[in-house]
Amino acid sequence: MPPTGRLADYQPPAFLIDTVNLTVRLDGSNTSVHGHLAVRRNPDVAGRPERLLLDADAIGALSVEVDGVAQRPEREPQSVSLTAPASDAFTVDLWATLDPDSNTALSGLYRTGGVYCTQCEAEGFRRILPFLDRPDVLATYTVRIEARGDECPIILSNGNPGQLENLGDGWIARTWTDPHPKPSYLFALVGGDLDVRHDVFTTADERAIDLAIYVERGKADESAFAMEALKRSMRWDEVCFGRLYDLDVFNIVAVSDFNLGAMENKGLNIFNDKYILASPETATDEDYQRIEAIIAHEYFHNWSGNRVTCRDWFQLCLKEGLTVFRDQEYTADHYDRTIKRIDDVRTLWMHQFPEDAGPLAHPVRPAQYREINNFYTATVYEKGAEIVRMLALWLGPAAFRRAMDRYFETHDGQAVRMEEFLDAMRAEASTDDGPWPDFLGWYDQAGTPQVTVSHSAPADPGGLTLTFRQHTNPTPGQTEKKPLPIPCLFGLVGSDGQDITLDASQMRAEGGRVRATEQGTIFLLEAREGSVTIEHPAAGSALPSLFRGYSAPVGIRVEGISDDQRLQLAAADSDGFNSWSALQDVTSEALQRRYQRLMLDEPSPAETALLSALASKATSGAEHAKAQRLRALELTLPSADDLARAIGQDVDPERIYEARGALSRALCEHHADTLCAALDQVGVEDSAELTPHQAARRSFILAVLAHLLAVPDARGAALLEAAHLSSIGMTMRSKTLALMVRTGHAKADEALNAFETRFFGNPLAMDKWFALQATELGGGALLRIEQLLGHKDFSLSNPNRVRALLGAFCMQNMRGFHAADGSGYAFMADHIARIDTDNPQLAARLASAFRSWRQFDAARRSKASATLEGLAARADLSRDLSDIVARTLEPASAQTT
Repeated sequence: MPPTGRLADYQPPAFLIDTVNLTVRLDGSNTSVHGHLAVRRNPDVAGRPERLLLDADAIGALSVEVDGVAQRPEREPQSVSLTAPASDAFTVDLWATLDPDSNTALSGLYRTGGVYCTQCEAEGFRRILPFLDRPDVLATYTVRIEARGDECPIILSNGNPGQLENLGDGWIARTWTDPHPKPSYLFALVGGDLDVRHDVFTTADERAIDLAIYVERGKADESAFAMEALKRSMRWDEVCFGRLYDLDVFNIVAVSDFNLGAMENKGLNIFNDKYILASPETATDEDYQRIEAIIAHEYFHNWSGNRVTCRDWFQLCLKEGLTVFRDQEYTADHYDRTIKRIDDVRTLWMHQFPEDAGPLAHPVRPAQYREINNFYTATVYEKGAEIVRMLALWLGPAAFRRAMDRYFETHDGQAVRMEEFLDAMRAEASTDDGPWPDFLGWYDQAGTPQVTVSHSAPADPGGLTLTFRQHTNPTPGQTEKKPLPIPCLFGLVGSDGQDITLDASQMRAEGGRVRATEQGTIFLLEAREGSVTIEHPAAGSALPSLFRGYSAPVGIRVEGISDDQRLQLAAADSDGFNSWSALQDVTSEALQRRYQRLMLDEPSPAETALLSALASKATSGAEHAKAQRLRALELTLPSADDLARAIGQDVDPERIYEARGALSRALCEHHADTLCAALDQVGVEDSAELTPHQAARRSFILAVLAHLLAVPDARGAALLEAAHLSSIGMTMRSKTLALMVRTGHAKADEALNAFETRFFGNPLAMDKWFALQATELGGGALLRIEQLLGHKDFSLSNPNRVRALLGAFCMQNMRGFHAADGSGYAFMADHIARIDTDNPQLAARLASAFRSWRQFDAARRSKASATLEGLAARADLSRDLSDIVARTLEPASAQTT
């Protein structure tokens, strides 16, 4: 079992490193690294240690000099120990040899497809050179790279470049200088024969920044969209956060073998190429939006993560949660804010809520960890972003901007904690708002708060009281939960469908605070129970619209509201998110009744009203182009994961799919003519345009088709085939193919073969081909997957391909992975163990699919438990995988977070 690190045990480093001079000679299995380190004792640490302990992992031959005198280091599996001179400052020189070709873990320096590449977050630099490999040791770096010019005409590192040198015998060199102190996890190096797209960005202070995106040969044209997204991101950060770029160059490199999505190394971002390369032929509408968001995310890290970094890895959310919030705001500004909010919340519900409810639950700022690689989670990223969103809501736009300016300007060049971030927020809060709320509790307490709201009106009209109660279930290591400050942005929808205007004088609160703001009325619940009373002539007959814009990451249950009233909100609520959410709530209730088999074949009056509401969305979507994306989301049923979460315990996946299919069939049986008419009106033929309008139209067509195909009706099959045959871009081609496979269309196999023939050799397109077979075949996917493992275009060594086939199966195919006979569990455990020998990080991420195993019925729980115990019993598990398996198996009472 890996040793446990604890936040409470943090100690500042006894030594600091001010400058690092690296010389890296890229020479295959004989690659060498020389590091010259300027070291000094930390004046803030008492005592004078006699030993300098450096982190080291998988380092080959090693030579060391301290102040020019050779030393024989004491080497342990994870460290190198040196004798420290008595002086306050000294130098350390280290010479190490590496074999990048054998580095299958893709951490540290490795070579993939002939390209040398690094990944140093979180603890990869120690695989390049022994070092104080921790985020609170910041140094300036000068890096000289030497390589054979025919193999590596492109040699890149952080910072600004010097002149290219010709060393003779075909060798070249270039020196890179980064003037900004940074932790070792932000070090990066790339060497290879790459194609490039160049551009220039002029900053607000009129500096010309040279931009470059490096890709595999022949793929530069596919980086055009990424370059435009980068320039949009740079301008937005200047305008919205006042952050200007600070080097002469900004480089991006895209590689195909990468464990993560991308990495924000200072001035040299390294990307998984699926988040850079895009063309209408190979990328979907969602791919384009994802590329835009990830490029923005990594660029925004230049300030929220690089210029101001985290003191220790417990504070990972300081850079990741904040930067996710920033990229969400950027994409909301560039696309549709309501649609973006719905998409982000769906992601939170799908990935973070199950994490908070299972054995892998942990606070946004964990109190301890065994393996930091396993804490790059939805809790840190997505829930962390939601906390920043609550802070921004409570402060208001102007004060939040001032707080962010204060944070960046006060802590530029520092490694800090969540407390420093919150201090900047508190400093800009209005004193009229009372004491600063305990937002730190959101970072230190795991679990999703459940908020129950009841409302009552007095006997005489003219008032309304909303009563809020919060409760958080126990999570591993945290059985006692304290109340958290929960902001509820709310409004009242009058009987005429219009919002009622409220002001502070009409409201009083208990157990919290209420105020009217430019964003709307906010009630901040601070106690376990609180209430807000509204005294307004129309309040008693109004419908409350609660948690507008999803103002807090909580579960919400509103007592005493009927399906009819929810449908009224779905039709009239001025808040686009709540309008969508109200319809989802009614649909979820109908699905749960179907799941519990409380419904007969003929819909009840309540379900009939729901079906009519859904059909009306199809009609209005056909009529109004601007609304088509929102209508598509409204027509999309809650996912299988959403329904499983609503059911809670003893979940049967087969019944979930039966319930979803039955509701779609009912909609189609009663409103097929309406659905077909909607498609006739918009047409199912594809368009080559990548405009928001055409993307919305495509999503609407696919949402309607998904319902039409729930019954064996020739019209639906014909429309699907027509849509597939007319497809021009990847969105319609891949998604209509997925519908054909899911519904057993007569021409599904023919279409699969045609797709494979067309795109064989195109990795990103083929990833989609593998993934849709892993997900859309449901319970029958396992046999196909076993066949695809032998496909000539499949490799267990490529993370993207593994995620496309095995990851899609265990994360997105509930029926297949949670098969009643346990075959899905056994299959994945076997392949996770195989992958673990070469790529522990990838294996651990796949193993996290078991996190919800206790949610299912007893028979499945028994099989999952036995499979996990078998995996845990293996003697050869990596630190990464053993940590995930152990925490997934531990009873809640035995875990601490």
